Amino acid sequence: MWTKAKSATLTLICNRVLIGFIIAVAAVFPFLLMAVSYGAYPDGGLLYIGVSEQEVTIFVICVYACFVPAMIALFTLDRLLRNIRLGLVFSPESVKYLRIISWCCFVIAIVLLCGWPFLHIALIFAAAIAAFFGLLMRVVKNVIDAACEIKDENDFTI
Repeated sequence: MWTKAKSATLTLICNRVLIGFIIAVAAVFPFLLMAVSYGAYPDGGLLYIGVSEQEVTIFVICVYACFVPAMIALFTLDRLLRNIRLGLVFSPESVKYLRIISWCCFVIAIVLLCGWPFLHIALIFAAAIAAFFGLLMRVVKNVIDAACEIKDENDFTI
């Protein structure tokens, strides 16, 4: 039977797999782009779609600038999921973790907005999605914060 504990454990495992995948991609990413930039693939290779070397450089900067807040958000999500497994959903730490995740989403949105004039207009849509997730996390944070206050009031009531 599927339980809350199993669901939280599965989510925690998926989060850790995603962390590993993103770290692996970040480690391999420069080597793939170097092969493309230096013409190892004369027909363009896997990642090359007729962009200049300046655009590739800006793309790398945007990717790694997004990598840092994404990893912070994923590690913070890992801590939040551990709290959920321990039954500490309505706690000040959970509110703090949700706040950190929301700010990471907003930072990613800002980085993508800074990169779109140099790269592609599709980054505006990616920035809008990141900002939407940041806003969603803020709403969830406010709900959890209000629930914490209600829980504290109930704890003090005789």
